Amino acid sequence: MNERIRELAEQAGFVYNFDPVTWMKHEKFAELILKECYQYLNSEAERLYALSASEHRPNFKEDFEICAEKCYDNIQGIKDHFGVK
Repeated sequence: MNERIRELAEQAGFVYNFDPVTWMKHEKFAELILKECYQYLNSEAERLYALSASEHRPNFKEDFEICAEKCYDNIQGIKDHFGVK
């Protein structure tokens, strides 16, 4: 995680009190929220690819595929933004 997680935690009222165990719990909580976001975007991409596979109109098929790829792009963008490897 990067400094952005710490900034958001402080904005939410969490205080870094030099207790590494407590801070690790806060970071773990943030990681779990991010993981849920990735899973949602991944399932949405899969849904869109399934729609694309069943679509007979070329323009709609392409649109579904573009939207699915943007889901994957957003997953990577979120990881980059929050410093997730």
